[in-house]
Amino acid sequence: MADASQSDERQVGLSSGSSGGQAGGLTSGKLPADLLFSALAGIAADDLLQGPGIGRDAAIIKWGNDALVMTADPITFVDANAGKLAVQVNANDIFALGAEPRWLLATILAPVGASESGLRSLLMELREACDAADIALVGGHTELTDAVQRTILSCALIGSAPLDQIIPSDGARAGDRLIQAGRAAVEGTAILGYPQLLHDPGLSVARAARTLREIEGVHAMHDVTEGGIGMAAWEMAAAAELGVEIDGDALLWLPETLALCNARGLDPLGLLGSGTLLAAVSEEAVDPVLAALTEAGVEAASIGLVTAGQDATLKLAGLRRPLPRFWRDEALRALPSEQTTQDESDAALEQSATPPDCRPPTSPSGKGQELT
Repeated sequence: MADASQSDERQVGLSSGSSGGQAGGLTSGKLPADLLFSALAGIAADDLLQGPGIGRDAAIIKWGNDALVMTADPITFVDANAGKLAVQVNANDIFALGAEPRWLLATILAPVGASESGLRSLLMELREACDAADIALVGGHTELTDAVQRTILSCALIGSAPLDQIIPSDGARAGDRLIQAGRAAVEGTAILGYPQLLHDPGLSVARAARTLREIEGVHAMHDVTEGGIGMAAWEMAAAAELGVEIDGDALLWLPETLALCNARGLDPLGLLGSGTLLAAVSEEAVDPVLAALTEAGVEAASIGLVTAGQDATLKLAGLRRPLPRFWRDEALRALPSEQTTQDESDAALEQSATPPDCRPPTSPSGKGQELT
């Protein structure tokens, strides 16, 4: 497991109080890996095939000749479209292991004084999103509490698949090529000003994952989420105790993403990335994988290499440097989350976000020279 305390300025600061958190405490973002996994190391149980760890999208439990795949994720960045987002981001974790999502439980914590209409809208959106994805909403918990300042939705999702269809998260091998399926940072771009992207291209990796799980030579898949495609590439390699080299000039971006990041001083490598799936595939499988994804209507590219050792590097314009790790997502630097009121939360829950004028911004072609 790589050391989580390196000095990269994008990492969450421990006990410094210099990154927006309380003095002596942690900032918003991912928990430092050494803190989290020192508590989780060595967890084992009968029939547990995959437990907690870096780059592991979900747990895998042997269930007869099948596998149950279990994950949990909250929606904390935004309020609008929270029900749909919760279903999609949890389902993506299940798809990344080669399984199908089936049963969802939802926990809704709302502050005292939250509007009945806002909560009703959230529940209906959640149910509709489950129905659309052929997922059964089987239970959960709802509560009004002064422990939260705005409504929080958190879900647990269980999927299943035959054991021989499961693709474990730690399956990457040295020499594998890294495939990007779907353009990067769609989710972050959507919540920072382009909400129509939640619908087109959308955040689901179902089509890509269902295509990839049928191809021999696909050794691992990983759903890009918080920390962006840069963090996800490192996580996938770290799960297999390997390294990774990313070709920044090969990454696929939307022009909206590059324009937004340039305007706000954000690094797109670390921007919230649901909607993108990474896959580690053998050299022989690269061409069949790219052809199959193209036939399925998924934009894809070969963007790097899984390497021996544990170094993570970024190659850009002929130069190599360490691949930055984003323990705090770039979206958090742009979202005024601490100022969100419950009135704003209710308003977001009660109505769909209205897309802004989204004429394509003036931008280069979407290659790596736009990375900051």
